[in-house]
Formats: sequence, C-alpha cells, structure tokens
Amino acid sequence: MKSWLACFFCLMVIATPAFPADNEQMTSMQSTPEEFKEFSQVMQGRWISEIIWINDWPGFGKRGDSVTGYVEYQIGEGGKVINGRYYAGPGSATVLIYYDVGKKQILEHQVSSGGNVWVNIIYKENGEWNYKITGSTGDGKKITGSAIRYISDQGQTHRWIGEMFIDGEELDPLRDSFRRIGD
Repeated sequence: MKSWLACFFCLMVIATPAFPADNEQMTSMQSTPEEFKEFSQVMQGRWISEIIWINDWPGFGKRGDSVTGYVEYQIGEGGKVINGRYYAGPGSATVLIYYDVGKKQILEHQVSSGGNVWVNIIYKENGEWNYKITGSTGDGKKITGSAIRYISDQGQTHRWIGEMFIDGEELDPLRDSFRRIGD
C-alpha cells in the first residue's frame, strides 16, 4: 500500500508542472469580447489581395504562382460573427469567425473549394493579431503553423506573414497582402 501511495505521489509531482505550462499557453491565446469587436472592425469590408502560393493547393494553383484575390468580410448576427467569402485564382473559400465565450477565444473556420479546412485561434499579443493555424488538406494531411496580421495605413493595408507546415514539412513563407477597397 505504501509503495502504491509513493508511486502516486511521485506521479503527481512529475505531472503537476505540465498543467500550468499548457494552461499558460491557452491563457495567452485568449481574447475578450471587446477584442473580438475590435478585430471585427479591422476585418470588415471588401479587400483585394496579392497571394504567392506557398504550396501546390488543389483547386487554387501551384507553389510560387502569384495571384490576385478578392475577399469580403461582413459582421453578422448582431456583431457575434464575421462571415467571409474569398476568391483567389480559380478557387474559393468560405470563412466563419466568431468569439467562443466558453473558451474565451476568437476562432476562425475556413473551408476551401480545394477541400482544405482551417481552424485557427486568433489573439492579440504585443499589439498584433496572431494566428495559431491548424487544419487539414483535402487529402487528410495535417496543417499547422502560425502567422501575424500586420496592419498599417490606418487599417487599410494588412500583411499576413508566417509559416505553415503540412505533416511537419515546412512550406514556403506565408506573405499575403491585403488592401481595403470598400466597406
């Protein structure tokens, strides 16, 4: 009995530091309803984009190709959601961004005509909008990464800079730019 208790105690001592580390990461990716409202205003409107494909994306284009895209984000449901529609080259995507009160997180769900799916956590850190990128390709490979949306020109210009991986393999650097063309 004493050896069982000793083993249990040792296991608890070893496991205890893991919980705060994970909790700290989740806390750092949390947002407030006010931050979601701010992010909604930052994204609202019609945008033209310049994209350099970081990978061969089925239904969109080949790695290294440059395309012009168009995206429109509209605030809906009384300010509770951002609905987006994105067109780039021959492909398109539907975007849904919302604030999850229980998780205290801004979540983005995106599904593309090429079958890719993204579920991103968006949070503000050091004055910049950060993205923890997760998802999967149309053929089931795991997408991970991180990015920052740099905003300039009184909110009229956005640069989305970061890195992505498919099944752990690093893709070309993410370097998309967006310019607001209307509300």
